[in-house]
Amino acid sequence: MKRVDFVSPGARLEEAFRKLEAAWAEAQPHWNDAVSQKVEDDYLLPLRAQIRSLTDAISKTSQTMRRAEWECQHQRERGGSL
Repeated sequence: MKRVDFVSPGARLEEAFRKLEAAWAEAQPHWNDAVSQKVEDDYLLPLRAQIRSLTDAISKTSQTMRRAEWECQHQRERGGSL
């Protein structure tokens, strides 16, 4: 049975957001007005919270799937004998 990988896409999402935050930090000294604050407040801060929630959900789902896969295995696949 092929295992489902939730962790790798979640890690890629976190890495992409880290790059976005780095680019934002680089832009801040050059773009620091009411519009930039609105972008941060309306988009970046909510996105940060959503990604945190999503990665938590990915972790829990991954653990649940690993447990379900193990429980669905035949005893021989678990390393036990008949």
